[in-house]
Amino acid sequence: MISPEQLRSASARSGPLYRPEWIAWSGAGTPGGAVEFERYEVPTVGDDVLADTHRITTETLTRIQQHLAADTTTPLVVEATHDDLAGAAVWGLIRTAQTEHPGRIILIDTDNHPTSRKALPTLIASGEPQARIRDGAITLPRLTVVAPTEPAGVGEGTVLITGGTGSLGSLIARHLVTEHGVRDLVLVSRQGPDAPGATELIAELQQLGAQVRVRSCDTTDRAALAALVDEVGPLTGVVHTAGALADATVDHLDADALATTFAPKAHAAWWLHELTQDHGLTLFMVFSSLASVLGSAGQANYAAANSFLDALATHRRTLGLPGTSLAWGSWERTSGMTAHLTRADHDRLARAGLRPLTDEQGLEFFDGALAVDLGQVVTATFDLPAIGRSGAVPVLLRGLVRAPRRAAVGADSGGAEPWTERIATLAPDARERSVLTSVIEQVAQALGHPDPGAIEPDQAFKSLGFDSLTAVEFRNRLSAMTGLQLPATLVFDYPAAGAVTRYLLDQVSPAPAAAGPDDDPDERELRRVLERVPVARFREAGVLEALLKLAGPDPARTPDAAEPDEDGLIDAMDTEALIRHVMDGTGA
Repeated sequence: MISPEQLRSASARSGPLYRPEWIAWSGAGTPGGAVEFERYEVPTVGDDVLADTHRITTETLTRIQQHLAADTTTPLVVEATHDDLAGAAVWGLIRTAQTEHPGRIILIDTDNHPTSRKALPTLIASGEPQARIRDGAITLPRLTVVAPTEPAGVGEGTVLITGGTGSLGSLIARHLVTEHGVRDLVLVSRQGPDAPGATELIAELQQLGAQVRVRSCDTTDRAALAALVDEVGPLTGVVHTAGALADATVDHLDADALATTFAPKAHAAWWLHELTQDHGLTLFMVFSSLASVLGSAGQANYAAANSFLDALATHRRTLGLPGTSLAWGSWERTSGMTAHLTRADHDRLARAGLRPLTDEQGLEFFDGALAVDLGQVVTATFDLPAIGRSGAVPVLLRGLVRAPRRAAVGADSGGAEPWTERIATLAPDARERSVLTSVIEQVAQALGHPDPGAIEPDQAFKSLGFDSLTAVEFRNRLSAMTGLQLPATLVFDYPAAGAVTRYLLDQVSPAPAAAGPDDDPDERELRRVLERVPVARFREAGVLEALLKLAGPDPARTPDAAEPDEDGLIDAMDTEALIRHVMDGTGA
């Protein structure tokens, strides 16, 4: 049994545990102006939990893919109930979509009370991407530190571990025997006794005094799982570690990729919940992922499946049953789901401030989670200074790390000159050099390359080592730098730094058809000033007629041309048309 002293010592060594909480928004009193947005309401789960969750998550995926493919700067507001099982899966899905496409989607859980609907524009205008609204009160999701209290025992009896012969499953099995006194284990995996290392694991656990049964079972088959539980039960504990990946950016996900990750995670967990409700469990622990909490580029389907686990633990607690979901960060040890990770992947995680867990840290977090008795615990270590330097602080970490202030929807730059305007003022040669240098710096940052000077303008991104996740990170870095909404296909349409530079130059300063009065900087400034003034203000100030006289007659008119109603024509003009009329001598 773990002692209180051991818990305190472990917490000091491994770092704190965290829990997601809803924190009152300090900017809730800020008035919001009129904002445009699209709205998508996610239905809640019905009687067929798994089928409904698949359908609802797939429909939501389709809707956000349509939105992301559209050429629009209007945000999509997705309304999904955070604690609903299907709604939770959608939250995981959208959180990852937000990491891949910042600023495009806003995720809220709302009661749709009239005061909540009234508060929604204020939230949207603020730039906050996730929130809950109840009776008009806005709260934001944030991680807070939680301290272990009293050690909790697993209890006597049989503990079933899915993925029990795998890397994490076997680690937990040893720990339960050596530190928690478990003496009856059922280790379940697809290969069962034929899994690599299974024979040695059985012998080791038996030497430690445990009875061990290793079973081959496809936990995505409910009938097979039910037969297994009937055979080995009754159980006193379940630890669900099994899972699968099918990584792809959200633009390329489909229903099959969702099913690949849902089956071993969500299906198996739900069926274990159903099949063991009358077993008198003292432990029901599911291994979730930090992806469900923070989002993880390229893993929207995995995040969705793990968010379902988080909600399932909460659901069990509302029924008076034990349930804890552990949102794990990455581990140093290699498992079946991480064996494919490259050096670039590990470097990307490090730049994002995510430190891999040692076995000792992971097991200490496991014990701490048993001692805090919460439905959801985040078991990860963060390099908070590195996260702060990254310029992209995840939403739930903004209570721990000060995030760079994101421009609100429709807001000005607060006095700072926008990148596009600053670049546009440079001479053509200097403009191209400046943009190219900035692009290459962002390429180096996305790759973790120590020497931007070694990157050639025409060197293909693919030859530099770009993959789909590097492409996402690079595009998002450029978007944050420039303030431009860049296409998801940026690095495929413009596959080298030089090509991206030419694309950005076109966005900043599209070439005019011919030289004209707009080349005069004084005239450009006058036009900008006039654009800010409504036509009615010119009339009220008594300067409208003077402006029109300054414009002079339209030289294109013939003396015999019929004169329209001048007052009616002016009243029908918008500001842009009036400026053209004054500056160019035409209302056309």
